[in-house]
Amino acid sequence: MSVMNYDPNLVCSGRMAKQKVKLIFGQWDYRAEGVGEVRGNCKGLTVIESAISSAYDQLPTMHSYELKYINLKNSKGDVLECCDDGDEGEDWLANMLISAEIISIEPEL
Repeated sequence: MSVMNYDPNLVCSGRMAKQKVKLIFGQWDYRAEGVGEVRGNCKGLTVIESAISSAYDQLPTMHSYELKYINLKNSKGDVLECCDDGDEGEDWLANMLISAEIISIEPEL
């Protein structure tokens, strides 16, 4: 297993970076995984929060009132559809987060 060089100098003193974050959302034995991209000069938990926000914005919607949802799958291929029916926004998705990892960082040109 290789270790990523997370150089904090890439996001200090006004420098900007592009970071990729692997997010895993889950309930029971159902999971959904994705990789989000965050640009700017943030680091640590702020990067993860920004990636969740971006993931929420990209979720599909259903019904005429723009209800966001995510499909989680288990190892058998069964699907659990989870909807933001409480209109909680990004908090709804963040509450399903079970794993987050910054997997790359590079200077933004």
